[in-house]
Amino acid sequence: MDEYGAAKDYTSYLQKEMPESLRGHLEHFSIEISIVMRKPIGHYSRANGVVFDILNTFGGGTFFQGQGYWRGHQEPIIYLMISILKEAGWVIENLKKNLKHYQSQCLQEEIFVKINGVPFIDSLLPESVTKDFPHQWEFDSEMNALTANQSRIDENHKLIQGRIEYNHNKNYSKARDIFRDLIRDYANYRRPLSNHEKRDLIKCYSNILSNKIDGIKAEDRENMFNQLVKLLPLDIDSVFSDEELSKHAEARIRGNRINLYSEHNFSMVSSEEMILDGIFAISQISEHLKKGRYLYLDKDPVLDIRNIIKQVSKLSPDIEHVKTIQEICEELSTTNPYYKIKEFLNLDKLY
Repeated sequence: MDEYGAAKDYTSYLQKEMPESLRGHLEHFSIEISIVMRKPIGHYSRANGVVFDILNTFGGGTFFQGQGYWRGHQEPIIYLMISILKEAGWVIENLKKNLKHYQSQCLQEEIFVKINGVPFIDSLLPESVTKDFPHQWEFDSEMNALTANQSRIDENHKLIQGRIEYNHNKNYSKARDIFRDLIRDYANYRRPLSNHEKRDLIKCYSNILSNKIDGIKAEDRENMFNQLVKLLPLDIDSVFSDEELSKHAEARIRGNRINLYSEHNFSMVSSEEMILDGIFAISQISEHLKKGRYLYLDKDPVLDIRNIIKQVSKLSPDIEHVKTIQEICEELSTTNPYYKIKEFLNLDKLY
């Protein structure tokens, strides 16, 4: 509120710098954002992932599906409502960053947001950028399947709780103990593990080996990594169906495993084997997109490919490896031309 009791208009600071005197002002913010659920024809959807990027930034919020009508177009939308008590500078800077991300990822010429009831309908990107956005669109068939965390409903409850402690509460020692207990549970089973149980065990190993988790002996780490390789063999298709563990999800685990190898230098495998497994993971994501599968937890597959490339680059791939990766990414760029994938991946850094 200003000195007259009127609501302060923070929308102007989406396009200009906020005065330093206002940045530290603690205030309750009510934010509403309309996310248009459509994409260029033939491309995969990035809209769902954008929804959860925004919600995660602000610690959560409410969303519901609806229909929007704007300049003669009726289209499906996701409407976000967020309430947060925070410093004004933090809120506006993070909102601006997320809105620019949404506009560039989803190729929107304008955006709609309300801050404390004051609307903003404009662009945060220059016209030189938005003029190249596509005019041919299709509605996103995935808008009825916002899947973040819902795809984990058949996971063991200990795995879910361990991930919450790790990702959200940052209580790494508690997460370690939960993951270790679940690993022991599976080891004590007097029957072969089902594929769902093997999948959960893979995720346990992938999480507990993180360098953020301490209190694990080097010998135990080595044994856990060996089991991770045994359950998810390098450079070949796994035993899991798409329903049990999608190729997108599997590729993310393979990428994380390369990072674990780089951090701990496990002796069971070589750098060459890990590089080839990284290339295999990139090809899995590419195949996943070709088949039109839903994205795993609404994660952007191109971000995942970039992360895998980053991990592979640490292992000094040779020119043939680099060419193979470039060929896969070239094909992905050809089938998704509006996303400018090749430029985004920074493939030159592989050399």
